[in-house]
Amino acid sequence: MAIRDDKMGQSWLLPPAVSDLIPVDHICHLVVAIVNSIDISEVEKKYRFTPGNPAYSRRMLLRLVIMASIDAVWSSRKIAKLTQENVVYMYLTGNEKPDFRTICNFRKENKELIEEVFKKTVTIAKALGILNLGHISTDGTKIKANASNNYTLSKEELEEIRRIIERGIEVDEEEDRLYGEKRGDELPSELDTQEKLRKKIEEIEQASGIGLKSAAKKIIEQYARGDERDKEKVMKKLDKAEEELNKSGQGAVSLTDHEARFMENKKKRTALSYNSQITVDHDSGIILANDVTQDCTDHNQLQPQVEMTEENLGGLPAGRKVSMDNGYFSGVNLRYMEEKGLDGYIPDSKQAQEQKGKRVKDGPYSKEKFMYDEEKDQFICPNGEVLTRKGEYEYNGKPLYTYYGANCTECPYRSECAGEQRRRVITSDDYEAERRRMAAKMQSEEGKEEYKKRKETVEWPFGNIKHNLKFREFLTRGIEKVRTEHNLVCTAHNLKVMWAKMAGKVAVLGKIGSLIANSASKARSFFALHPTLD
Repeated sequence: MAIRDDKMGQSWLLPPAVSDLIPVDHICHLVVAIVNSIDISEVEKKYRFTPGNPAYSRRMLLRLVIMASIDAVWSSRKIAKLTQENVVYMYLTGNEKPDFRTICNFRKENKELIEEVFKKTVTIAKALGILNLGHISTDGTKIKANASNNYTLSKEELEEIRRIIERGIEVDEEEDRLYGEKRGDELPSELDTQEKLRKKIEEIEQASGIGLKSAAKKIIEQYARGDERDKEKVMKKLDKAEEELNKSGQGAVSLTDHEARFMENKKKRTALSYNSQITVDHDSGIILANDVTQDCTDHNQLQPQVEMTEENLGGLPAGRKVSMDNGYFSGVNLRYMEEKGLDGYIPDSKQAQEQKGKRVKDGPYSKEKFMYDEEKDQFICPNGEVLTRKGEYEYNGKPLYTYYGANCTECPYRSECAGEQRRRVITSDDYEAERRRMAAKMQSEEGKEEYKKRKETVEWPFGNIKHNLKFREFLTRGIEKVRTEHNLVCTAHNLKVMWAKMAGKVAVLGKIGSLIANSASKARSFFALHPTLD
């Protein structure tokens, strides 16, 4: 067997184009086609005719951050390094070398542009016939925020910090008391001054009888050692922390990311997190809508997700099957789906427990055993007695109604149903009819089979995002920046799914880039004219 010569260092007669070094079936070609379909003229207006060096092309930076997301590279420094070492990134940047700060600032300042790319993936997937939309599912997961559980403060601790600051703990005043008229070169070192400051804080703790967290001490030190601008920053941080604490209703607030919330994850651990929401097409696995919220539960996320899906798809036909887990079960959501004409599948708490294989106690006289007459708004007990609406009261700002009036005194099952010497009372709200209809649908064999699709639909995109794309924790802070990050990872997921679905068509993708740029429908027409590529 012959051995090839070692060609390292050998000169080429003509240097190749960077694009020649990239395989024709590389996903970067899809990135180029998608980004070419985005209008960035408005975004680039603010950079034109301004002093200084010319700004990098927004389109180039957009290609760069999307490709990095597909490759699960989230660090701006690592992305900047790739532009110098990786031929794919050299191709996408036109051999430009933006530094990490440029990349980081681009992601922070172009929320709308990155969101537009995500929407474009949905539009093009629909135009190419990748979406089926026979069944869509919504789900949420908790993703850890870029914040430490230890660097948090309660309302009482925030108030104590303000009291200490108001009493005055200026380092200059402390140095005047300790060192009098000594010159600067006669004063102790910076380290000694900090030590004096820490001792002063300890004196305050002992005098007040309140122990301060390390986070509180650090804030006080920053204020005491800082100039007027630093002091103003500290006070703004305290104001923002107090505002978010009051808004959240939780016991403590993070000082690193005020907008993060304490949430319990699937491992039953509580951590500062955000609630990630996605709506997914069952057959393709394409994410149709996504959002990040501060809500610890999913109850209020059904309507926003449906509206985002409608916006991204240009509407949802009546009768579309949609499924969610028990976290979305509420009377408000059930009525909303019926009014929208959506065929919803959501289990109540009892059905959710049964689906997990847990035994649920259900006596012969539980509320579910009482028939509900929607037309007459009354319950009928298993013994045929009628309970009508008699009273009304408010609970957590919502009206609740009490139903009673059955002849319980002569009922042989009174003790088992209502209790000795008592009458049976049922409490309900305005959504009893919707709850009953959903429960009946979920108990049917057809409903159970349809609901099984939910897990197949929405669980694996989260798995792909967390494990394959290595997105288990947000890097940025604040709800708006976090949403931009989330849009990037959902875009990466969609592009990878689309690329897999387009296997066999990749060789001509470069030729349809201009078609996609003009109109996604033209791209679909292109494939219609070339059936051998289907």
